[in-house]
Amino acid sequence: MNEPKHDGRAHGTKNGAQSRPRLSWREQDAIIRLWNELAEFPASSPHEALSHCLSTLTRLVSGVNAIWVGAARDKDWERNSPSDLLLGWRPHASMHLYPEEAWRRANAMAMVAARSNRFDPHTVALASRFGRHRSHLREELVSDRELKKDWMHHEVLRPLGIGDRVVCAFAAARGAESYLIFDRESGTRRFGQRERDVLAFFLRGGAQMHRELLQQHGLLGAMQPLSRREREVLRLLLTGVSEREIAQALGLAFATTHQYVGALLRKFGAGSRAELMAQWLRHLAPSSCVPQDSAI
Repeated sequence: MNEPKHDGRAHGTKNGAQSRPRLSWREQDAIIRLWNELAEFPASSPHEALSHCLSTLTRLVSGVNAIWVGAARDKDWERNSPSDLLLGWRPHASMHLYPEEAWRRANAMAMVAARSNRFDPHTVALASRFGRHRSHLREELVSDRELKKDWMHHEVLRPLGIGDRVVCAFAAARGAESYLIFDRESGTRRFGQRERDVLAFFLRGGAQMHRELLQQHGLLGAMQPLSRREREVLRLLLTGVSEREIAQALGLAFATTHQYVGALLRKFGAGSRAELMAQWLRHLAPSSCVPQDSAI
């Protein structure tokens, strides 16, 4: 398969043609340095890599907080719900850079709403552009008028003092995408072309972190999403420690740990730990991406 294209429409070009992000050498060097730093994190530490990534990018785009969201697409959505506004896409995992209680509650509300088929126009517009790496200013996805009429603005964004957003999406596979969302406070300058281009440039080299995050949650390479405990077992499983050591580290009985390991192997369709690792590495490769000619 071919590597997904970067969506040129995210950079204000006509007819979807690709455009090159306009960044200074200093800004490009900062992103390249971030790519190299992320590559140093082990496969068992994707959330630590994500925290470093969100912190660095939030500083580069002058945001106040950031969110990662992992989404997967229902393979049977056209048969089960052909009028679905999100075209089968649903969020399954998320993480805040600064997880204060108010932000956690607001994020949980948004996640539950999406899973309950209560959609906001920003999410609908973002999902409709699936299948390509892309970055968008909030105003490119939803107008001020639409935003101010929507429940998300009144129930989530305004109570948190959020005035603007910029988002980038990594298309990891046909049925899995990873989103980074950055916020600014009300009353401050809006995000602009520079911030959008910073995120677009980051997407060119941040593939490994996105894929590892999606795999850790069972959204890439697995038959179904993983539970919290399964993710904990998987994280240790990737370090090469024994099942007894995993059981001791997590305070579980050996038999229970063995059951979790068996469940993980089944979900990833692997017959052994060695095969699981081989599949893990294969899904990190660019060849596992979606084709260029994906529906928009």
